[in-house]
Amino acid sequence: MSSAIDENIHEPFIHQTIKLSLSAVEHGNEPFGACLVSRDGQVLLTAENTTCTPHHDITRHAELNLISMASQKFSRDILEQCTLYTSCEPCLMCAGALLWSGIRHLVYGLSSETLGKYAGHDGLLSCRQFLPAPEFIVIGPILEDEAVKIHQTFWSQLNQHNNLQ
Repeated sequence: MSSAIDENIHEPFIHQTIKLSLSAVEHGNEPFGACLVSRDGQVLLTAENTTCTPHHDITRHAELNLISMASQKFSRDILEQCTLYTSCEPCLMCAGALLWSGIRHLVYGLSSETLGKYAGHDGLLSCRQFLPAPEFIVIGPILEDEAVKIHQTFWSQLNQHNNLQ
């Protein structure tokens, strides 16, 4: 967990990732968003989950979409100075991409443990186990009460829809 001062610094970017997760749902995808922020606080890139549309590709998580764009656009030296903000704690696939990308700072909104309660994925592992300190700085959850709202609604509606079929 981080201090209140740290959280204040990170909150605007977590808010942005939550908005991106809402946008992902509006585009027919699952509620996940990410943004890459420079050392001086400039948002360099944003991405949302696109696993359903337009790609129908389960690897198109917001973090992977963002890391793919970032690695094509920026050198590793620049990426090492950036922070990846995500609406939800990254899965192990995304943590692996983060490990290889050079990005060494991660801040997330919703914990994987809390996500699992709503998405029906018991036993989701925390990315902290795979992003070792001191090489990585992982902060979160931040604004979890806000980040969880879209997941409560989304997964409840999805489960109701699946039960009707």
